[in-house]
Amino acid sequence: MTDVSDLKLRFLGSLVEQLGAQMYPSATATIAELISNAWDADAKHVWVTIPLGQKWSDNDEIVVVDDGHGMTHNNVRDAYLHVGRKRRVVDGTDVSPGGRLLHGRKGIGKLAAFGTARSLDFLSVSQSGSQPTRFRMDYEDIRRLDPTDDYQVGAPTDNSPLTTPDGTVLNHGTRVRLSGLRLKRALNPDQFLQSMARRFAILSTDMEIAINDEPLARFDVPVQFRFPPDALPDGVDEDKDGWAVDHVDDQRVKWWVGFTEKPLRDEGLLGISVLARGKLVQRPFLFQRAQGATGQLGQQYLVGEVQADWLDSGSDIEDDHIQANRDQLQLENDELQPFVEWGQQLLKWALSEWNAQRKARLVKQVDVSPELSDILQSFTPRERTNLLRVRDQLADAIGLTADDLLGAMQSIANAYGDSAIRQMWDEIDDEAPDVQSRIWRIIHDFGLIDARRNLTLIRTRLEAIDRLKKYVAEGASEVPEIHDHVKKNAWLIDPRWHLLDDEVNVEALGISYEREPGSGRDIDFLFALQQSSPPPAHADHIVVVEIKRARDSSARLHRANAAEVNKFHQYVLAVVDHVSGWDSPPRVDGRMIAQGYTSEAEAIKRSLETTRAAKLQFQTWDEVVRNSERLHRGWLTVEHRRTEQ
Repeated sequence: MTDVSDLKLRFLGSLVEQLGAQMYPSATATIAELISNAWDADAKHVWVTIPLGQKWSDNDEIVVVDDGHGMTHNNVRDAYLHVGRKRRVVDGTDVSPGGRLLHGRKGIGKLAAFGTARSLDFLSVSQSGSQPTRFRMDYEDIRRLDPTDDYQVGAPTDNSPLTTPDGTVLNHGTRVRLSGLRLKRALNPDQFLQSMARRFAILSTDMEIAINDEPLARFDVPVQFRFPPDALPDGVDEDKDGWAVDHVDDQRVKWWVGFTEKPLRDEGLLGISVLARGKLVQRPFLFQRAQGATGQLGQQYLVGEVQADWLDSGSDIEDDHIQANRDQLQLENDELQPFVEWGQQLLKWALSEWNAQRKARLVKQVDVSPELSDILQSFTPRERTNLLRVRDQLADAIGLTADDLLGAMQSIANAYGDSAIRQMWDEIDDEAPDVQSRIWRIIHDFGLIDARRNLTLIRTRLEAIDRLKKYVAEGASEVPEIHDHVKKNAWLIDPRWHLLDDEVNVEALGISYEREPGSGRDIDFLFALQQSSPPPAHADHIVVVEIKRARDSSARLHRANAAEVNKFHQYVLAVVDHVSGWDSPPRVDGRMIAQGYTSEAEAIKRSLETTRAAKLQFQTWDEVVRNSERLHRGWLTVEHRRTEQ
């Protein structure tokens, strides 16, 4: 028999990079983990001191203090310093001594500090009255650790007593002081507090959290509609705290969904977050739900929370539905599919209900306006009915105000004397209701009331769509055919975009990486939403677009590879970094368009779609063509009827 006595699985100290620096890559994630440790220690108060609103220097520190039960020397030696210790399994319970449902599970959260800092000074004073336990850990020393050795903690550099930020001495609790902070850019105070608030559903009566002496309140964002109380699906009740009480199979869930008055600019707020045991277990997301045009627009206003304690029940790995970094669910787990499908149905209902209530409110605002009477007074009853029908169709458009709607109706009324306008109006009335709504929205969006300009523009755009379809089918090259076509017709990808720049040199944006053979260093397009003149100072939303040809010259499908996907990601991050120094940094998104992806690229693409640094989307050319064509095809029917007469 083969002798295997000398074959051992060894663990290098560099594992701390994967378990700490990479799994907890932000100050928010690091501090949230330290707060969870305080929760598990039955703390009544947690005090966090962190530099906000300023660039971090070598002398800056993060300090987290709690008044929990603390740890003895033996507790630290036998439990805290054991990486991978499964507390719930070893202790045989998932409840703290004070009766709280535990947050800790895998025993790696203690390494979260190294996602933000290079050194950790630790102090714990046990309520048992034993001597304080102090030590220091250094990230670089751990990384260089030989697999045959244990890591010997160092002597503390901080020998001060355990106190609150105002100097009050605590009889028991724990302090973690982080130094050698990695992040050098300033953290926005409001965004940081809001991100921290979103990670917890802990009531202040259970544990008070203060950040720089400011109490951390429960997550709240002003919304125009909130479900409940504004509406509830059949069979769902509302509890005394204003949450809907529902069930997934036989598991209890609580939720609320809201819609803001204006689109949310902060990607950290957008979507539904999931909490279990009072802590975030899924960053805001949309339950992997694909939406139609209205749903996609509505998602920009959507915010909410779901509480489902059972997602973090059990003790061992077989029961765990949460990824190792503890802020994302294992959505591919078959056991979570009923939960995902429930969430998809919830969003479908919420978006539909919001659109109906939003439209009803908008129409009501217009109806009570004296301007409406002025617009209608010179028309016959039949013409008034037609104008009011246009009002209803335009009200379907998301993002319009009452003033927008009245202005559009006034423009249409002013042009009604033109026979061509009346003829077009009659022909639009012959279309299906959803097509009518789209046509009127296009007329409003582009400010094209004159019928002749409308028809010329739509005819030209449909020709451009057909040209793009031909390029895709025949395998036209990225440069110059597809590139020049998109540059000239940026609306093909999104009708809201104005071209800010194309072929932007990434070196000018501060990105550096090893050049790949045959690769360039240019971003295909930067698009700016809203004001784009003078660029780029007043742009408030920038989209980085990278395009890849659909097929090669032999009409074979071209699949983007992993290197191309990673390069696109680097481009987006470069722009994020470039605009971070502006007085009012714009939101930065990325969109990559390719007809297919290699299997390795698909895996990278799926992980990037959940990135928090910027929203990344991946489309096929077929989707681009289909979306643009769908928007214009109804109007084409009207134009054909007119030219035939």
